[in-house]
Amino acid sequence: MSTAELSTNGLQQRKRTAKTTSATRTLEQRKQSPSATDLDPTQSVGFTCLLVIASLIITTIITSLIITNSFTFGYDVPNWRKYAYRQPIALTTEELRQYDGKDPSKPIYIAINGDIYDVSASPHYYGPEGGYKFFAGRDAARAYITGCFETHLTHDLRGLNEAQIKSLDTWTDFYANSDKYFKVGRVIHDPIDPSSPIPEDCNAPPA
Repeated sequence: MSTAELSTNGLQQRKRTAKTTSATRTLEQRKQSPSATDLDPTQSVGFTCLLVIASLIITTIITSLIITNSFTFGYDVPNWRKYAYRQPIALTTEELRQYDGKDPSKPIYIAINGDIYDVSASPHYYGPEGGYKFFAGRDAARAYITGCFETHLTHDLRGLNEAQIKSLDTWTDFYANSDKYFKVGRVIHDPIDPSSPIPEDCNAPPA
């Protein structure tokens, strides 16, 4: 056999070896790469379950909005902030005015006979456009008793009898036991000048 033939045979042998090596590597790579059938079937099942649950939640919410115009079929959802521990606060009369609902970054507070309650859960009642907006940011204990919502928005209880003052318990119990509202602290009132006039009764017949 000539030198040229040996060279040619050697070249062909190297090409066959290279092809065999390349094919072997490709086969090994295919074995190592997971195919669709090699994936864990629980992953596919889990994803399907998530889709089903998400669809049920969305369908329930939409149904509730259509039927009751609420996300919870008309049920009141407890205000979980009520159950979170917080240090009781103490505010002056002037400081309390800052929590009247006009600043959306602050909670809405009302006060009754010195006790401050967070009513932020009902801005439609106590916010700037609410029907009870005159209670926000102040201690209007006297108005809760007399119903004089224009002239008795004060904590001054002078001139009221014991039974009238005791009736405030109905309101303090309402806010203290509510699922939406909760007590947050006390108001530090300035002393009332005993020589100042007692608020006039708005229900009294004109003289």
